[in-house]
Amino acid sequence: MCVWCPLWPVQRLLSVQPRFKGCPLILLTESRRHLSVAAYSPEAVPYGVHVGMSLGEARSLWPIGSSRHLGRPLQKPIFRRTDPLADRTRLQALALHCQRYSPLVGLEDTVAPDSLWLDISGSEALFGGEEGLIHALRTDLAEQGIQVRIAIANTWGAAWAVSHFAESVISIIPSTEEQEDAIKSLPVAALRLPDKIVDSLRTLDILTIGQLMRLPRASLPSRFGKELGRRLDQALGLVPELLTAERSLEPLIVEWLFEEPMTDRQAVNHVCEVLLERLLTTLDDRRVGLRELICHWLGAETEPFSLRLLRPTTERRHLLGLLRLQCERHVFASGIHGVRIEVVEMGLPLVRQATLFGDDTQDKQPQAFAELVERLSSHLGYQAVLRAHLQPDPLPEFSCQYVPCLNSPTVVGGAPMILSRLRCRPLRLLRVPRLLSVETSSREVLPSRIERLPVIRVSGPERIESGWWRGVDAKRDYYRFDLSDGASLWAFCDRVSGHWFLHGLFS
Repeated sequence: MCVWCPLWPVQRLLSVQPRFKGCPLILLTESRRHLSVAAYSPEAVPYGVHVGMSLGEARSLWPIGSSRHLGRPLQKPIFRRTDPLADRTRLQALALHCQRYSPLVGLEDTVAPDSLWLDISGSEALFGGEEGLIHALRTDLAEQGIQVRIAIANTWGAAWAVSHFAESVISIIPSTEEQEDAIKSLPVAALRLPDKIVDSLRTLDILTIGQLMRLPRASLPSRFGKELGRRLDQALGLVPELLTAERSLEPLIVEWLFEEPMTDRQAVNHVCEVLLERLLTTLDDRRVGLRELICHWLGAETEPFSLRLLRPTTERRHLLGLLRLQCERHVFASGIHGVRIEVVEMGLPLVRQATLFGDDTQDKQPQAFAELVERLSSHLGYQAVLRAHLQPDPLPEFSCQYVPCLNSPTVVGGAPMILSRLRCRPLRLLRVPRLLSVETSSREVLPSRIERLPVIRVSGPERIESGWWRGVDAKRDYYRFDLSDGASLWAFCDRVSGHWFLHGLFS
């Protein structure tokens, strides 16, 4: 069975944004020179939109200031970019959903798939035959807002061709003899051929599969390549075509049940280490690393604990040390009946290319720093180990926020700092600006003395103002003052009150 979702990118976006329904929706893709139309909804057809049209041409089809088009109200178009990854992910989720109709469901083998293939051998009997299966599947997908065309044949190629190019929305080809007759009248594009081969056949006035089948097979590879003969044989069932079924990843859970309640701390620690080793062995087979896990104490009132890492890893020694730290923090008032460890998040471990002379000192520094952060977070708590995170705020006191290190993996190796932005800012910033005692001469507006110390050098100003939406407006002029005792101050003048405040100290 082939289940085709026509205009799948449009259908997927409409399922996420129902407010776009009924409006001309145009999806754009980026080409070498400009944005061009990749797909569009049926509401955009009367306006003359077609695939490959540039964004400027598509916008020109809706005249500015006009309220009617072809005698009816003009609908404002909606332009959005295509998201192939989201389209494929949603189609994969749809394939897993359709496993209730067949144990083997997969996506067609193309770059941008829009069809599902189901191996329904034996499954149709559960729904009263093939027609009952199609009816149940169409009703289920229609409730999700997905319109499909369905075809059943003995080969994937024939089912795909009939579902895409036959006149009927539902097609059932009962036998192999009728299958060849069903695809003879279809265009050659129904064989899933590249556009280059289809254009070459069209120049020779070969438009249907029946005309192609009457040509001598020995001359096809030399003129059109091996792809043409392979696709034709797949549609006729002469060459097998495999289905790659979608499989949902089973949750990684390991469990150890005790025969009687256990209170021995060493025995519990040993069980946790054995369970962790089983999990890491499975992760090694999947070639992924551990990012977060949860350990449950069965039959006890003790809350489960979570172990979160800065980056995915399978390092046994480090993970066992973190697990022991967490186990030591929990006290069991009564015995526990078992231990269950569940993997919450996985990821690809960091892989670094080996150097020519084996000097991996620089590679070990980020790893050692990450292990230090993870041990401190595991021992003190995730909210106790913080890092500075820059915020896009004009006021310096709000431009930095402290967040837990384990909430973001960007701390590994250090995030790149833009030095040009931080060059004029002090390393030490006061939480609350402190009022300064200044002295000014009669000729100068800037202070000549600060806290009774002469000013040697002044640089600035840097004007900073806050928006009206922040409440009281902040209007400041920042300067750097070098004093006679060697101190370097970062101070500002409040342009509303005229007072001077100390806000930071340069090292």
